[in-house]
Amino acid sequence: MRLWTLWAMLTLSILRTATAQVLMEVPLLLELPGNERLIRAWYDGKEFLVEGSELFPALGFTVQRTETGLEALDPLHRYVFACSPSPGPSCKILMDDVLDRLGSALHFDQNRLHLTASSVATAFDVRSLRTRQRSWTEVPGPHLFGRTRSVWGGMMVNWQLRRDAFGIHLSLRLTGSVLHGSVEADLNRGHSWVYRYDWPERTWLTQIEMGRDANGFAGVSITNVPLARQRLHRVQNLRGQSDPHALIQAVISGEVVDQLQADAEGHYELSIPAWYGTTKLEVRTQPLGGQRMQSDHRYLFIPTSLVPPGNVFYQLRASEEYSALDLQYGVHQRLTLQSALALHGRHPEASIGFTMNPITFLVADTKVRIPSAHWLTTLQLWRSGVQVTVHLDGWQRQLQNLHVNASASKGPVSALLRGTRSSFLASFTEWGQRLSLHPEVWLHANSGLLMQASWDVDWLRSAKKETHHRWRFATGWAFPQLRIVGFATQDYIQKAYGVEGILTLGGPSLEFRAGWDADHQTVIGSLSLQISSPFGSLFARGRRDTHGISHSQHIQGSVHLWDTVRLAPYGHQQSATELRIFEDINGNGLQDPAEPILSHIDAELYQGGWTRLRTGALYAAYLEPYQRYQVRILEASIRDPALHPATGLEFSFTADPGRSKIIHVPMQRLIPVVGKITGLDRTPLRLKIRPNQTEVTDVYRDGGFALHLRPGHYTLTVVDILDQEPLAEKRIEVGIDPLHVVIDLEKIP
Repeated sequence: MRLWTLWAMLTLSILRTATAQVLMEVPLLLELPGNERLIRAWYDGKEFLVEGSELFPALGFTVQRTETGLEALDPLHRYVFACSPSPGPSCKILMDDVLDRLGSALHFDQNRLHLTASSVATAFDVRSLRTRQRSWTEVPGPHLFGRTRSVWGGMMVNWQLRRDAFGIHLSLRLTGSVLHGSVEADLNRGHSWVYRYDWPERTWLTQIEMGRDANGFAGVSITNVPLARQRLHRVQNLRGQSDPHALIQAVISGEVVDQLQADAEGHYELSIPAWYGTTKLEVRTQPLGGQRMQSDHRYLFIPTSLVPPGNVFYQLRASEEYSALDLQYGVHQRLTLQSALALHGRHPEASIGFTMNPITFLVADTKVRIPSAHWLTTLQLWRSGVQVTVHLDGWQRQLQNLHVNASASKGPVSALLRGTRSSFLASFTEWGQRLSLHPEVWLHANSGLLMQASWDVDWLRSAKKETHHRWRFATGWAFPQLRIVGFATQDYIQKAYGVEGILTLGGPSLEFRAGWDADHQTVIGSLSLQISSPFGSLFARGRRDTHGISHSQHIQGSVHLWDTVRLAPYGHQQSATELRIFEDINGNGLQDPAEPILSHIDAELYQGGWTRLRTGALYAAYLEPYQRYQVRILEASIRDPALHPATGLEFSFTADPGRSKIIHVPMQRLIPVVGKITGLDRTPLRLKIRPNQTEVTDVYRDGGFALHLRPGHYTLTVVDILDQEPLAEKRIEVGIDPLHVVIDLEKIP
């Protein structure tokens, strides 16, 4: 009886194995709008199956398991799918069922194993998907090169020698990176100095300053305000209209941040990052049919005085003469409260206020001083090329001053309007009012034609009324190296006619102005010359007017004291980075004299650009201090496939304040690792390599495999592709010589 039972169980097991569905796991690339990822899929020789618990969350759905299937939900849709009967906790769904339910929202390329989600799909929420998938981390990739500190990081001495009617003046300014921080000093009359130490990554203390001001008072200041200027404020949804089914791209600093296709009516909605400060956005439109791509530039402005919700920024200053505490609290993404307390000797003063961004194109900033009740309000508005700034200040309920600046531009035409209403003390008992208006129009055509027209009028209202007018008209032409215009102007002092312009000859530039004063019957004019050399810059200026002839000259430059002494014409510090990509022959990670820079390897710098130096290194200047920048080495430029960057293809770095950061990227040669798996009793197999979790390689039918790895320690894991069961593990150490590995499955318990 027991024998028949054993035979029956064996027969049932054989039949079950013979009729079981044999699945081969394949990697399926899911391409989403602005994102892509790998999901698990299987192929049984006829049909494809996909892992539902990975596919639908990637499409923005919330997944719930049922007794026999899977339910995918989002705010507008609900789909129910049946899971294919298979062992294990996964839910394998037929690809045909997915395509039937979602329709044209997904396109499946069976040959390339690509599943593409349409950017104009209606079967799921594309806009929220792009917003959710784009976490908008400020800099992706591992942060390998942070803030560089050193006891002696270099010093720069800016010098300027000026000669005018009052004599000869010499000024010196020192800036440098010393004592793991930075120092600045002005060696003029009433000299001053300050030392700064920073912690860019901290939350409650980012910088401390101590020093002496020009009046001779010593003090200290601490703050937690972020040092990096470029910080993400929010994700902005931008709607627009284009040709039907046109390709739309949003580009910021040369990087495509969003891309989609307009619908049948031409409507589209982009998701773009809005940074604190000004974000310059380029919207590229590519109509169907191979027409030329069109570009439109737009600007987003977020005031830097806004604080992220729930955060508190402070700045505390204390000195012998003056002490103050400034606080900012982010109530909402668009509302920040401000308060300040100051102490001048024994006289305290406080202020409260807020910064509000109620709508995308309007910012309001208001402060009230206590106890003086003096208030100040600033309004900023920008919309479709129009920018308006309004400053109001007064005392209690009385308006004292009003300043309005407005500008607009459309194509080659620009307009400017300035208006002022101010109060002044006309006598001991009477206040006067002054009103001024200044409209100005500019035309700068593509052909080179220049035109300018402006008019000023001032009204004075006090004991007596006065009105003053001033006008100016100019027209001319702009050439590649010369801009010359003729002008006519009149004010309450003189009426003049003449010509002015700028001549640029490579390095030197000459600015000139010559005319005739009709009221005083005399020649007027000015001449300015600028000459730059590798050692310094010369500025000379001469002027003749009704009062006579005056002139001045000054020269300036800088001396860099670091590894060597170097002279330069500019007089300011800058943050820069030099990227040296070299072949690490001996594998020590350092650039030795016999290891040259590989000048043929290119890299991308997001939010910036490179310049190729004569040495072959890549150089980027004028970077924002403390800002993180992402670097991506272009794999296509690596001619030798055995070379691989030790940093990886993508990494980020922090720009050091006021100095050049040198980044070494060793290109290490991958070592060939070949081997054989013996004692095979099943196929197909796959080999996983750790710590490279995502790196796998297939095993040939005879058990052979081939790898290319960098020197280091690795763990090789043999995995059964069908059931993902690990069969064996072996630890290896890769040196600088090729390695042969044998993995015997029969000796594995």
